[in-house]
Amino acid sequence: MKKLISLFTVCLLVFACSKPDTTIALNKVGAITNHTTIQDLATLFKNDSIVSRYSEGDLGNINDYVLDNDTHLIYAKGGELLLSISPVNPLDSVSKIKSVTVFSEAYQTKEEVGVASTFNDVNVNHTIEKLEASFKSVTVFVKDINATFTMDKQELGIKTFTLGIVDKAQIPGDAKFTSLTIWLEE
Repeated sequence: MKKLISLFTVCLLVFACSKPDTTIALNKVGAITNHTTIQDLATLFKNDSIVSRYSEGDLGNINDYVLDNDTHLIYAKGGELLLSISPVNPLDSVSKIKSVTVFSEAYQTKEEVGVASTFNDVNVNHTIEKLEASFKSVTVFVKDINATFTMDKQELGIKTFTLGIVDKAQIPGDAKFTSLTIWLEE
């Protein structure tokens, strides 16, 4: 009986002390995959807080209403914002997930690239498909993990109203990112 109790205690400690999965890969952010639905979030993040902001959805004539995305924010117990999750279909609990924006430095690829990484970290460890400028930011499209990293143009020294394709040579290697979004394919 003592052996059974000891075994049970060891198993309990192993499961209680195990770290959550924070790996970023193609169609994966931690425990979230391209098969995860919105209703699965409550189970996956049972130890965290989930704040759901729902859109108005399609209320009739598309010209009369703006379709916004639902957003489900995942906060750690201490209040740190970890993730922002958007579904494919608004107001649908069984909808798959369209994208996950990562705010926590804990979430990284196997090459240890995450939101706190530099442009050089991404360029060396992943396949950059293209760089594109909008009015205030530069978006880095990373093919092998289907992700977009965003950088502030002002920090890069690129003129604010310059639009279009940006060359890698224009980006300093130590440039930091303002956001990281993983796009999940259906």
